[in-house]
Amino acid sequence: MPDLTWDVQKSNAQTAVVVLAGSIDAKTVPSFQEQMNKIKDDGVTKFILDMEAIKYVNSTGLGFLVNLADSLDPRGGGIALVKLHPKVKVVFDMLGLNAFFKIFGNRNDAVSAMTGASKQAAEPAATPVSVAAAAAPPPPSQPAPATLSKVPATTQSFAPLPQGEEVAVSGQQLECASCKATLIVPEPGNYKCPRCSAIFTYTRDGKANFLPRRRLTPIQMTLTCSPECTEGLVTMAGLLAKRAGFNDGLAKSMEASVRESASTICDKAYGSNEQATYQVLMVASDNEVSIKFSDYGKKIEADMHDAGGKSVFSVTRQAMDVFDLKAHPKGGNILTLSKRAAN
Repeated sequence: MPDLTWDVQKSNAQTAVVVLAGSIDAKTVPSFQEQMNKIKDDGVTKFILDMEAIKYVNSTGLGFLVNLADSLDPRGGGIALVKLHPKVKVVFDMLGLNAFFKIFGNRNDAVSAMTGASKQAAEPAATPVSVAAAAAPPPPSQPAPATLSKVPATTQSFAPLPQGEEVAVSGQQLECASCKATLIVPEPGNYKCPRCSAIFTYTRDGKANFLPRRRLTPIQMTLTCSPECTEGLVTMAGLLAKRAGFNDGLAKSMEASVRESASTICDKAYGSNEQATYQVLMVASDNEVSIKFSDYGKKIEADMHDAGGKSVFSVTRQAMDVFDLKAHPKGGNILTLSKRAAN
């Protein structure tokens, strides 16, 4: 029997029910991703994944599912998960993945919710463009490469946005103030960067005005010191970094720092006891990710070294803009990390 099987049943042009069986992991994700992308390319924006027969999802699988949900969101779509196995659901709950998925106990409820939502879905872009012009607030736009396509304005009348950060416009080209993507704007209007969702006004006066950074919904979770939770947390940190406009290099740096920090807490504070728990709070804005760890284990010193004489926070202290380790008032440690995509 294959490691992962799927049966696709379309409910309507925008909604597909996918019945899964097996494991979603590094071995099965490539073929699963190829199949899901084909369905998405056919116009499906709502996926209902029947997970009753899925007994295992690793960090690679979690990363793919979150990426898929993230890619569907600008098109008014999303993913509903049905009948999560208890062992799988506990991982989703611990990692706070309810922010990305709608979870249902049966398929009928999921279909009703998703097909009902699809009737009110945002109007899709006529072509795969990278910046969408509109009167404020601007409509969603699809993710696109850094160099962007021209998009016709939808109105000649628009309200300038409140004063924020100004950037220079050369011809019709400017650099996103948040993620530094190159944007091409055809005429005055309000726009939205498809990479990081930063909103700005172009008034053809040689400058564009970007709204102040927005903060995404904080993600709070309680994790055990198991390898699965560590890898899931690392995946989540990398995804948040990319949503905040980090390039691949900075996102990988964030992942390495989170892996080192979580591993150090589990090792030094709890003696590698996989049943011990710690708390994580992750907050992302347009170009910054902040992560706070807290535990009730043994005190960790910032200058601690491992058995090989290497600092236990060598990667983290070098990579992060903010590194703050202090004692928890109730015993244990509080570690705060922060990284900006660009100044």
